[in-house]
Amino acid sequence: MTEDRDVLRQEAERFGLTNLSEQHMAQFAKAKAAATRFVGNIPRDFPLHVEPAHVFRASTEGGDV
Repeated sequence: MTEDRDVLRQEAERFGLTNLSEQHMAQFAKAKAAATRFVGNIPRDFPLHVEPAHVFRASTEGGDV
């Protein structure tokens, strides 16, 4: 468990999170686990033509473009 804690602390330090308390380290561990789950749920096998085209047109002040 200590080794895992050391690895976690090293990772936090790579992100510039130095001098974290134990409470903050526990929160960092929870956030890392949640991010890992989130990323794992993103599908990766979509072909490019499935991606919807998003278009944004800014209107000019006081009128349409």
